[in-house]
Amino acid sequence: MRLILVRHGQSVGNVEQRIQGKDDPLTDLGRRQATAAGAFLASRSDITHLYASPLSRAFETASIIGEAIRLEPVPLAGFAEIDPGTASGLLWTEWAEQFPEQAAAIQTATRSPFEQWAGGESGQDMADRVFAAWDELVPRHLGSDDVVTLVSHGGPLAWIAARLHEDPLDVWPTERGGFRNCSVSELEFAADGTHSIVTWNDVAHLEGVV
Repeated sequence: MRLILVRHGQSVGNVEQRIQGKDDPLTDLGRRQATAAGAFLASRSDITHLYASPLSRAFETASIIGEAIRLEPVPLAGFAEIDPGTASGLLWTEWAEQFPEQAAAIQTATRSPFEQWAGGESGQDMADRVFAAWDELVPRHLGSDDVVTLVSHGGPLAWIAARLHEDPLDVWPTERGGFRNCSVSELEFAADGTHSIVTWNDVAHLEGVV
């Protein structure tokens, strides 16, 4: 099997520097990025399955891609971004002013994955559900010729990257972040579950999208 990981297109929250919840739509640029990603994936003519986080920015991206590759995205809640709880919708600056102690704990490169958002999840909570979803999705397609596309978010993709690279999973995967909007990362899996990286965080297909 082959697995293609896509981060969602640019969202309004990305531009406004807002803590994103469930209903953060794409910007016009984000939709153009998704259209370009869809055209790129359609040119392969080999994608058999399309899955996505159900959060609006990811599912909208997947729906645009799906139109191009003629597949309806299947929502998988396990690959949603972290739930920031009561901070959802606040500007990062507003949140830091209102909750300085929590901001000091969370906004650090060495943050603990056990630090929990008020009314939401910790990084460990997110990692546990992402890995549970991963352990259900990947075996479903191992040993087949399936080409699977998954549209998700920077946080889940960072945890997946840490696991794929066999990093320690008791620390926040800061170094594995940095997935760009509508970037494409492709993995090839053997029947025994071993994998190789074909491409990583690639945005060549977005050239000229402004």
